[in-house]
Amino acid sequence: MQGGWWLKADEVVAQCAGRREAGVPARRYRFAEGQLLLDCDDEPLARRFDDLYADASNLGAAAREVPVQVECIVRAHDPTLAAVFFRDPQPLDGFAFCRHLFPNRGFVEGPAGPGGWRTISLRQSPGDPQIALCADLAVVDRRQAWQPFIGNYAINRVLRLQREVLFFHAASIGIAGRGVLIVGPRGSGKTTSALALAARGHDFFGDELAAVRCTSKALLPFRRAVSIRAGPRAQRVEDCLARIKCALERFPDGAERTLVDIGRLFPKAGVSPTTLCCVLFLRQFAKQPVAQRFTFGLEHFPMLTPLACSMWGVAAGVRIMDVSRLLRQVECYWLDVGDPDETADLVERIAHGATDTGDRRP
Repeated sequence: MQGGWWLKADEVVAQCAGRREAGVPARRYRFAEGQLLLDCDDEPLARRFDDLYADASNLGAAAREVPVQVECIVRAHDPTLAAVFFRDPQPLDGFAFCRHLFPNRGFVEGPAGPGGWRTISLRQSPGDPQIALCADLAVVDRRQAWQPFIGNYAINRVLRLQREVLFFHAASIGIAGRGVLIVGPRGSGKTTSALALAARGHDFFGDELAAVRCTSKALLPFRRAVSIRAGPRAQRVEDCLARIKCALERFPDGAERTLVDIGRLFPKAGVSPTTLCCVLFLRQFAKQPVAQRFTFGLEHFPMLTPLACSMWGVAAGVRIMDVSRLLRQVECYWLDVGDPDETADLVERIAHGATDTGDRRP
């Protein structure tokens, strides 16, 4: 389009609005206490959701019990552009929300369009926007890799409506009715430890994103496909991976990871109702796993990584107090990660209330 495609975003939306595509089934995905209804005629985006959130789509009759719903409709306009429509219970400034969600992803504001349309570009090409946003609408440049952006944006629209739920970058496991959060930076052993426990039949709520209700401390399901790095694994995990065919996911740094649905890998790892009882903060790798209990305080808040959507529309001080209040009601441990099976043994002892945590330091 001469003069920049974003200048005609209203025209693209008008031509796509209300159009139904025969043979395009809508899919439902559950995220904690909300669900996303995806009605999409873009095959790569639909496939991305199926690849990552197959477990979250197995809602069945439970879909009617999920109180929060957001609808995302994607319609291709032509080979270069697509329109995206959102329907949810509360209005949202889509541009401001996206800037809040992705502050460190290399995005900058691009050239503006008429009628309130604002664009987002990559920092290296600010004059070539990926996405134009206006209220509950979006238009995307299909010649660029727009699907991860829109996918994350859609899911976070569901999460931001769940004001009583805190979302963290963490793994969440249920052991004999006791909920465990495993917190740590990327590559610290969250997934390895969570898989070792799931392989033993414990409930698996997620390895990447965790959801906890502020008031009741209930752990909520937030499953997505598990991305497994090369490295040490529990023997039962190795055995189960050898029995099924798994996809490989290539990352921008060239590394490959195994991508698999936890429901396929461990069919017995359920998501029974569980109350958060302890939080394990991964500290370092060690020859032998060691845990040390401590009392959570405000000075420890930087160790947590709450999702940006949990901070949206709420004063930072209020949210910090919510998190601190939650963690003061549970047991907190530093955990030095060792052999995956030995680490799983230690986590089981902690969850069962054993006093021997392996800490031999004076």
